[in-house]
Amino acid sequence: MTREHAMLLSFAGAAILFLILAAPSKQIAHNWPVDTHEAELDAALQEAANAALADRDGTIIIMDARTGRVRAIVNSQTAYSEALLPGSAIKPFTALAALRAGMIDESSRTVCPGRFTGLNFSLPCVHADHLPPFSPAQAIAYSCNYYFAAAGQRLGRDKLVATLREFDFGQTTGISDDELSGVVRPCEIGNNARVRDAADEPDCLERAAVGESNHVQVTPIQLLTAYTALLNGGHLFKPQVASGNHFRSIERSNINIVSQHRAIIIDGMRGAISYGTARAARLDSLPLTIVGKTGTAMPATGFRNNGWFVGFAAPFQSSRELDAARLDLAVLVLLPRAHGSDAAKLARPIFETYANEISGARVDTSRVSNDATVTPPSLDAASTIKVHLVRENITQTLSLEDYVAGVLRAEGTVESEPEALKALAITVRTYALKNIGRHANSGYDFCSTTHCQRFVGSTDIDSRLSAAVRATEGQVLLDDHAQPIDAYFGASCGGETANIRDLWGVTPPFYLRGVRDEYCDAGPHAKWTDTISRADLLRALQSDTRTDIGNRLDQVVVSKRDETGRAEFITLEGEHRKTVRGWDFKIIVGRSLGWNVLKSSRFEVSRSGASFTFRGSGFGHGLGLCQEGAHVMAARGASYQKILEKYFPETIVKRITGESKADVLPGTWDYRYSSRSSGFQLLTLSSEHFRLAYPRDVDRRTVDQILSMLELTRNDYLRRASSVSGALNIPRLEIRLNESTGDFTARTGQPWWAAAATRGNQIELQPVRILKQRGVLFTTLRHELAHIMIDSVSKRAPHWLQEGFALYLAGEGQMISRYLTRDRLSEDKLEQRLQHPPTQGEMRALYAEAYLMVAEMIRLKGESSVWNKLAGY
Repeated sequence: MTREHAMLLSFAGAAILFLILAAPSKQIAHNWPVDTHEAELDAALQEAANAALADRDGTIIIMDARTGRVRAIVNSQTAYSEALLPGSAIKPFTALAALRAGMIDESSRTVCPGRFTGLNFSLPCVHADHLPPFSPAQAIAYSCNYYFAAAGQRLGRDKLVATLREFDFGQTTGISDDELSGVVRPCEIGNNARVRDAADEPDCLERAAVGESNHVQVTPIQLLTAYTALLNGGHLFKPQVASGNHFRSIERSNINIVSQHRAIIIDGMRGAISYGTARAARLDSLPLTIVGKTGTAMPATGFRNNGWFVGFAAPFQSSRELDAARLDLAVLVLLPRAHGSDAAKLARPIFETYANEISGARVDTSRVSNDATVTPPSLDAASTIKVHLVRENITQTLSLEDYVAGVLRAEGTVESEPEALKALAITVRTYALKNIGRHANSGYDFCSTTHCQRFVGSTDIDSRLSAAVRATEGQVLLDDHAQPIDAYFGASCGGETANIRDLWGVTPPFYLRGVRDEYCDAGPHAKWTDTISRADLLRALQSDTRTDIGNRLDQVVVSKRDETGRAEFITLEGEHRKTVRGWDFKIIVGRSLGWNVLKSSRFEVSRSGASFTFRGSGFGHGLGLCQEGAHVMAARGASYQKILEKYFPETIVKRITGESKADVLPGTWDYRYSSRSSGFQLLTLSSEHFRLAYPRDVDRRTVDQILSMLELTRNDYLRRASSVSGALNIPRLEIRLNESTGDFTARTGQPWWAAAATRGNQIELQPVRILKQRGVLFTTLRHELAHIMIDSVSKRAPHWLQEGFALYLAGEGQMISRYLTRDRLSEDKLEQRLQHPPTQGEMRALYAEAYLMVAEMIRLKGESSVWNKLAGY
């Protein structure tokens, strides 16, 4: 007898977040709890670092910025035992010394002449000429040699040295017995106030301030620990190469850094990434908040440059401030015979690996992240949406994700950039949650026109649009009160998004006050001209009482513009004189003459004989997300988080709880969405009792983990089933990781929302990336293996008993119990309904009921009673 089983894809456990509060002091040790993902993440980072540096000289160090734990290192000898000139990597510390001395502050500005010239030392600046005067942050971002050499000259003999020694430059960190201490010593002042030391180094103060003096030499590990303390709130940790299990951090000292000074330095390091010396690495396009600093320095002996880069990553956040508590990853790259920008490029695959590893369901349980899953009041991702299709005059009830897909089908079909589509999907979803019940008096939530959001209902959807819905599932934009924002989007803002106060006369939230948009300037609607005859325009104006000026139209004047260049008020002159809001004018004209006439309210108007000529820019109201600007940002490498940060400043993207995961339209689950087997070649790997077939894009480390887990689980299940008389005949099992959901459904005949299917000794699974992203890969495998064990005992047991016991064995009880309904079912009724569950939601509820029945049996009589009951069938 062959039995087939399908498991729900969306079972996922809830991650527990631990808040670690500590009051550090000298040599304080902190215990960090075990994180089952730490070893896996460390291995991935080490692999990325090895591949990045390859066979080149230099070193890469990857550290936990909140503990000092070294997660990965390449060429430790170079990292600990070579003291080098730091070059421009020292400049943030020079800036801190100057800020502490009161020489500069946030408002100070300095004009760069393009070169610093000292007594016997001249150094050009590498940034563009004729830039505006630099703030301290801009000087860091551009790494202006003149700015910092001049600052060193003014700082004098001791101030920079005192700051450097506070960060333990010139002292070993304690990481290794073979470690060098580096060099930090003051310059000697000659008779004419020029800097001279015993070796007669000219311009020593200036050289030291830009990292080009033998008086300041650092090891890579010193530089990274010092930077970490500079950014993490002053905690100078002892670096330790150790695993993450019960790691004890040791704080060497706590440095007092004024928050305003730290903010200036971080702003400069953020600028280095986005527009300064590290911009070519395009690190700001990753879904992380990354700050960093490059450095290029001559070696102590020789003539070829050393390239430095020190960078820090935190979960993506929209605010300008970088919360020290959220600072995660610290990365240092030293690359000989290179520049700092080259070192920054080398760091990119490391940050990419980190972003990939922490995405999806993975949560670091040793710290709290503000990007964790949240459940703000009144939000429910499982909400159903009633949308009224105006043309068809019918109302459909959909899941939230289906509704988002329908809006993207109407508004996103011409978009080719995946990140722009993701930004649009989040905007649409946020609008839906914010405005549910917009048409409550009519019995539905939204209409299918632009009055709400344009919606096209269909059973088909382009794979690009589906991918955007799936990749952003449950993610919304929230304000500082954890509430969904008023999220709007339009085709083109014309160069600056609108301020909602000026557009519609309502109090503007901070995120809808308008932003300059340099990205849509070259879009198809960047410039337009409409010429409207006086007769047609008069006819349009007469259609509305607000603009009806009688039977004569003499003049149309923009009487007031808002700060974004839009016509805030229009004055109409004719038989009567009337003033109307610019947007209302555009709507009234468009309603009569067509919506392609007067594409926006951002225009100028002039009279030409019997006609009026409107020259404008943009298409639509211009509020919020500009689709044409988002397209350009995405094409230039920006992530959807960066796009949303641009158009909705000071908001954050968060995933809300609730179950809508498996409700996207049938046949559109997977990122590739193939509808039939693609015939690709699978790789295979075997263990003692399992043979695993997997696509080439699944990494070997994941395959090894799967096989190891399966062997351990098999042994556990055999032990637990030992109460059943007779030996169990467990066949060698074949596991297949499908390349796409289309392949899975075609091979198994199961619905697209099933995670796995078992037939005989074969287990078919959804693509591993989907299962891992939702945190259910290993749970799914344990569940399927449980069914193999149960089948080996009895193939005639009722379905409810098999399903409930499999959930129990796999440890999914807590996850499935939340789907219980109030109505209890008899065993016969439950068995009957389990045969053909019509929806994923009902299947969850029935599985929860089955688990409850089995759990009650085990509570009363023990687990062995269930094994014996199975054996009796």
